[in-house]
Amino acid sequence: AAGVERLAAITVAVQQANALRLALPTPRDRLAGFIRTHAVFFGNDTDYRDPGSLDETLDRLAGLLQQSDVLLRIVGYTDERGGQQRNTSLSQARADKVLEALAQRGIPRERLIAVGRLNNIDLSPSSGTGSPNRRGEFEIGFAGERAAAERVP
Repeated sequence: AAGVERLAAITVAVQQANALRLALPTPRDRLAGFIRTHAVFFGNDTDYRDPGSLDETLDRLAGLLQQSDVLLRIVGYTDERGGQQRNTSLSQARADKVLEALAQRGIPRERLIAVGRLNNIDLSPSSGTGSPNRRGEFEIGFAGERAAAERVP
């Protein structure tokens, strides 16, 4: 009887340990949580608005990326100032600048994709150097996205 009770207790302990292990966030979960709440903001052109906090943000992001194997999409945005032609190239230049900063922190370029988007997703009605619409955001890429992007002429 004592052996049966010990076996039952061990079984319960193993089940609880497995449940706890399943509840722990994975590296991908931690990365997803970080990118939901962080962005890089720009002032004029490709000048970072707050270079001091930028280093901390990109260092943390690079650390999370090094713990996972995900593809990261960096999306550059503009505000409504400037024409479509200028903003198209500016949004791409912002994304490229953040990509370079992550590559300098040791993230392989093949795990990064830079995309420029126009100001279709505004965070604020404000414009100018203080506008949060001038930003770089992060998205987890899709499986196969890198290969598909490389096949496009």
